[in-house]
Amino acid sequence: MEALRRDSFDAFLCDIYLPDLDGLKLLQIAHDQDRDMPVILMTGRPGVETARKAVEWGAQSYLIKPLPLPQLKELLERCLRQRRLAHAQRALLDSNPNFIRETEALRGLFDAAMDGMWMAFQPIVSWSGKNVVAYEALLRTKAQALFRPTEILCAAESLGEIHTLGHKTRGLIGEVMQANPNLPGVFINLHPLDLLDEELYLPASTLAAFAPRIHFEITERMAIEKVPDTHERIGRLRALGYKIAIDDLGEGYSGLNSLAELEPDAVKLDMSLIRGIDQSPTKQKMVKALASLCKDLGTPLVAEGVETTAECDSLVALGADWLQGFLFAHPDFPFPTPRM
Repeated sequence: MEALRRDSFDAFLCDIYLPDLDGLKLLQIAHDQDRDMPVILMTGRPGVETARKAVEWGAQSYLIKPLPLPQLKELLERCLRQRRLAHAQRALLDSNPNFIRETEALRGLFDAAMDGMWMAFQPIVSWSGKNVVAYEALLRTKAQALFRPTEILCAAESLGEIHTLGHKTRGLIGEVMQANPNLPGVFINLHPLDLLDEELYLPASTLAAFAPRIHFEITERMAIEKVPDTHERIGRLRALGYKIAIDDLGEGYSGLNSLAELEPDAVKLDMSLIRGIDQSPTKQKMVKALASLCKDLGTPLVAEGVETTAECDSLVALGADWLQGFLFAHPDFPFPTPRM
C-alpha cells in the first residue's frame, strides 16, 4: 500500500488472499492512485463471488493458479500496451476539449444503453425435424439513443468498452439460462476482441455451467488473424465445453480460410447469400457447395435471414436444414414459437 501511494507502476499483479488484507481491497487502492494502471488478480481458490467483484471493480484479469508463465508473459505485455494507449488517450483528451465533450456525451449514451439492455431470442429450427434446435441471443436496449445493436457495438469500440459490453451480455444470457434450464442451446455473438478477455475463460463464470449448449459465434467481419494465439484461445474455450460457430460465412474474404483454421462446430451463412436465392443460380450453386462441404465435415449449416417461403424452399432443396429468420419468428422475449 505504501509503495502504491509512493511510486508509479506499469502494472500490478496481486494474489486475492493475503495475510492482513485481500487483493480486492488493494485493487481499489491501486485504482484510487492510478485509474489507468492494469491490475491482475490471481488465486488458487477461485470463486464466483470473487470473480464477479474482480470484474466489477476493474481488474484487468482474474487468473487461476497455477498459471503457465507464457500466459502470464503475454498478459503482462498486453497490459503494458494498454497502459501506453491509456496515456496517449489521456494526453489527447487533455489537449482537445471538443473531443472530451464528444467522448463524454457518447459515454452517457452508452451507459444509458447498458442500463436498459435486455436479450431477445430468435429460434433456429430444423426443417427436417420440425423443431427448435437452438436460439440466437440478440442484443436489445430500452434506451432511446444508441437503439440499434450496431450503434451500441460501435460506441463500445470507440470507448474501449468491448469487454464491458461482453460481460453485460453474457451475464444477462446466463441469468436467462439459469431460469430456463431446458433451453436446447444458445448461439452467442462474440466480438473477436472478447477472446482477449480472461473473464471469458473462467470455469466459475455464469455461462460455464451451460457450456455444452453454447455456440460462440465469431464473425469474419474483423480478421480473426489479428487476435494473438487464436487457436490456443479457441482450445481453452472448447476445453470448458463451449462450441465455436463461424458467423456470416460468405460476407468477407477470409470465410473459407476461417472454416479451415477454426474447424467450427457450426457455420452460419451470411444473409447476402440467402436474400433472393430462389432467383439467383449463382447463389444456389454457392450454397449447395457449402452445404455439401459442411455435410461431409459433419458441421451443421445454419441459413439465417430467411424471410420468404421461396427462399426457404430453395435452401431446403439445396441441402440446408437449420434455418433462422423472420419467416419463422422475430427475435423476442420470452422465447417466440416458430411458424413451421
